[in-house]
Order: sequence, then structure tokens, then C-alpha cells
Amino acid sequence: MRSSVITVALGAAGALLLAACGGSTSPYGGGGGGCTPTTTRICTTASLQFSPATLTVAAGTTVTWENGGGGAHTVTSATGSADTYDLALAAGTVSHQFMTAGTYNFYCKNHGVNGTPPTGMHGTITVQP
Repeated sequence: MRSSVITVALGAAGALLLAACGGSTSPYGGGGGGCTPTTTRICTTASLQFSPATLTVAAGTTVTWENGGGGAHTVTSATGSADTYDLALAAGTVSHQFMTAGTYNFYCKNHGVNGTPPTGMHGTITVQP
């Protein structure tokens, strides 16, 4: 009887913990490793994605990518992007200021493939005037 009570209590605690981990309060989706996406922050995730994958900002905005999923990543402009950049994101954060209106496709060279649009681990930033 005592072991049944302990088993039920541990099961309930585990379910509560899993539910708490999966609940992101950010309207931009969940990040990883404590990273919370915002209107100017993009997180990498353990599932090899950028979160959010699409972001719309005003010209002159600085966007920050944070490595929330661990592992080495890059933030690299894709073919046809309105700007050129190649930022190493092994840990911490990297930032880029988008001065001109346009569409900026980017990808991770380690987990994505360049193209128009890129595939794999990739995203798009739309800059409005």
C-alpha cells in the first residue's frame, strides 16, 4: 500500500513538472535553455529550429539571436537575402541591425541548407519601412 502511494505521488509530480516545462507564455513560441523569444529576440531550440521562425520588425531594429538549444549554430544570410551576414552562434547571443526594408532569409550552416528559401534550420525576418 505504501509503495502504491509513493508511486502515485511521484507520477503526479512528474506530470506536473512536464506540464510546467512545456508551457511557454511568450506569444512567439517557446525557446530553449531558458531563452524566451520576443519581438526582437530569436532563440535556437534543441529541436534545431529558430523560434520564432518568422519575425517582422521596423527598419533600424537590432535583432538578437540567442543559443537556447545548445550546440554550435550560425545565423547566415541566404541567397537572395536583402543583406549579407554570417554570425557564429556557438553560445550566448549575436545581433544584427536591419537598416533597410526588405525580406531577410537566414539559416544555420550546420543544420540547414542555403536556398531561396533555405531549408532545414532557417527563418525569415521582414523589415518594414
